[in-house]
Amino acid sequence: MQAPTQKQEALSSTSEGRVAPSAVATQAIFYFHPGNFRLIQDGQHILIVPRTRLLHISDTHLGNRQYGSDTRRDDFANAFEQAIAVAVNRDVDAVVHTGDLFDDPVPSLETIVRTADALGPLEDHEIPFYGIVGNHERKNDEQWLDLLRRTSAASRLTKQPTLVGNVALYGIDAVRPSIWDSVEFTLEDPPKEASWTLLCMHELLSPMVSGMGRVYPVSDVLERVGINIDGLALGDLHQPDSATIDGTDAWYASATERGGTDQDETGVVQLIDIDNAGITRRQLELDTRPFAVFSIDFGEGDGSAYARDVIQRHDVADAVAKITLTGDRSAVTANEVTQMARDAGAAVVSVDDNRGRVELDLDSVESISLQGLDRAIENRLADEEFTDVALELDRRVREGTAEDTNVNRVADELDAPLRDAQQEAFSETEDTEAVDVATTEGNQ
Repeated sequence: MQAPTQKQEALSSTSEGRVAPSAVATQAIFYFHPGNFRLIQDGQHILIVPRTRLLHISDTHLGNRQYGSDTRRDDFANAFEQAIAVAVNRDVDAVVHTGDLFDDPVPSLETIVRTADALGPLEDHEIPFYGIVGNHERKNDEQWLDLLRRTSAASRLTKQPTLVGNVALYGIDAVRPSIWDSVEFTLEDPPKEASWTLLCMHELLSPMVSGMGRVYPVSDVLERVGINIDGLALGDLHQPDSATIDGTDAWYASATERGGTDQDETGVVQLIDIDNAGITRRQLELDTRPFAVFSIDFGEGDGSAYARDVIQRHDVADAVAKITLTGDRSAVTANEVTQMARDAGAAVVSVDDNRGRVELDLDSVESISLQGLDRAIENRLADEEFTDVALELDRRVREGTAEDTNVNRVADELDAPLRDAQQEAFSETEDTEAVDVATTEGNQ
């Protein structure tokens, strides 16, 4: 709905908030903004119900040079700018972003400036932008959202309520797995003006998510926040999904751009209407670049003509072409396939060459030999002063029992404890050096 440029048609009020289209002139006349109310036909009357409208976006990953491409970096920025335009055109009361605004803890200056510029239309239309910190952009000190807040472009949601219409918004930043069980989730009570409560988080939660590394139950969150939550707006999962848990609506917004070949339900945002009828969500699609994902399976004697023919059978024009080379080794190189796809009109090309790889049959190796090797490794490790995190990494690699086979997700899960261990190690080194200096000075 486009924002009106003037007061809307006057309607006459009757008792209990009803409005009769043919009301007499003696009745009280008032004006209303259609974006803040919903009209419901009730027999001969029209009910005016207060409404709060939000745009929920997530996982924009600004600055992501996917496949090493500046074109893809622009694609992620364009999708974010489209989402902001949706917020303005749909006349929302606020935009909520549930984490991973940036793809990296240290985005480039160009990315930060473009993000601030993209938020300009919201400021022009007095639409606030609220966000939380995701795991990709998380820093150990002040967050980038705090910098944007200083420019009046964005505000950070916290455990204290932020009132938008009659909805109290809360936010909890992405929690490191190592402290999940001990972190404080308790939220401050909502103000009396709030009829609804909405909590924003950036976590993988069941029952919507399973088999993806560290997944926590929604019920755990609801038990620990200390107040009743009507809606749980989530980020981190790059696909839309939803469930109702103990009367609380929980949903993922998905990502605004496609972060991988397995993410085919991205490029969307969620329009949220909250009124007496409850929480209503509508999924709106953004105009994003298509992906062409396919394999070229080389047989003996297959050459350039064969590879070119396979590429021409797929619509790669202005698309991201993600190509996997399989089968027998041939004279056709991955670079040549890349150029073929570009010649066919692909905007971005990424080629994985898996030809000629030999799969190791682990079942053919006697288990007793592996057990002996494990014991030798463990004995050697016992002689070294490795941290618990390093030993955990070793265990995971040697056991190979991880449920999650997504390398990026596993690496991200391990990033937090590695950073914590590094910080603790450097802190201990600095403390030791300080003691050594003090001792030296005392002996002089």
